[in-house]
Amino acid sequence: MSVATEFAPVVFIPERARTVRPEATVLTLHAPSPASVAPPLRLTRRGVVVLCVLVAVLAGALLAVAGVSAPNGAGASRAGAHAGPATVTVRSGDTLWSIASRVSPGSDPRAEVATLQRLNHLGGTALTPGQVLATR
Repeated sequence: MSVATEFAPVVFIPERARTVRPEATVLTLHAPSPASVAPPLRLTRRGVVVLCVLVAVLAGALLAVAGVSAPNGAGASRAGAHAGPATVTVRSGDTLWSIASRVSPGSDPRAEVATLQRLNHLGGTALTPGQVLATR
């Protein structure tokens, strides 16, 4: 046991705070009249079916909007990579990164740089103008 739990704390409470003054007044509340209370909401079977159909239509519309507004996935960008040229001639000032961005604009350039290095047996990133690189 610790000392903090063995001894009760000493707290000073002023005298005016110790007395209770009955200053509050009590109001008696009456129940509202039955005419002013709205009846509880009840759904029939037809109402439940209509509500479920509306929720399903709303969910379908949200999925359609999400599908239209989503960017192309990795599969689509891979297909776009094959739509580019089969070979690229290196121009002055070109880098693997710029070539990868030009060949496959919708995909990650890092993956395309790795593909260019693998296909062309490049040990590093050095390129010479006039060099022909295979892209597929």
